[in-house]
Amino acid sequence: MESLSLLLAPLAMFMFVSSITPGPNNLMLLSSGIRFGFNRTVPHMLGITGGMVLLLLIAYAGVGALMLASPGLDKLMTVACCAYLLWLATALLKNDEPGQGAAGADAGQGAAAARPMRLHEAALFQFVNPKAWAMAVAASTIADKFPLPLAARLTLMVLLSAAINLPCVSVWALFGKTMRRHLRTARVRQAFNFTMAALVVATVLWMLLPLMNGGTTSGIDPLREPAYALGR
Repeated sequence: MESLSLLLAPLAMFMFVSSITPGPNNLMLLSSGIRFGFNRTVPHMLGITGGMVLLLLIAYAGVGALMLASPGLDKLMTVACCAYLLWLATALLKNDEPGQGAAGADAGQGAAAARPMRLHEAALFQFVNPKAWAMAVAASTIADKFPLPLAARLTLMVLLSAAINLPCVSVWALFGKTMRRHLRTARVRQAFNFTMAALVVATVLWMLLPLMNGGTTSGIDPLREPAYALGR
């Protein structure tokens, strides 16, 4: 039991840091909390946590390590993730209402079309997020050392991930909700949307930087692993 506690502490800390720090998921939750409120963002949050749990199980089976060991797949996931984030940045620039009830027929149609990310969409997004894959591989590697039977090992890893990830991502959605009251005027909304879009684009550039520098020939570069942890 002493060896188990020694392994649980670093795993819990790793999951906490990976889940609470800024990254694509948390920026999207912040934006969703502002635009749609906390309650409507709950499926998005559950999708992120559920997607991460699935990635952990897949990574534990060894699939995650094989995928990240392939430079082609690593680059493909990065490009797909960045493409979605760029679309999100464009949507932020077009958005004018933090909440509901836009005036006018056109505005009403735009408000009806806008919606928070659904649970399954948020879960699927994790599968094109190379940072989430790297976090899952690292966490499953630690969990594999637990001195427990396989079923108990997997159960503990999944429960620990869900117990840490969901509250952490909820903080970002809640923060977005608290900011809604400060975004009632058009000028403030536009300035905030521009800032959020700029942060998303900066995240895209940060993710693409290794590819623009030539990338690696064998998947993940060990020197980049700390950056992967911050990508959640």
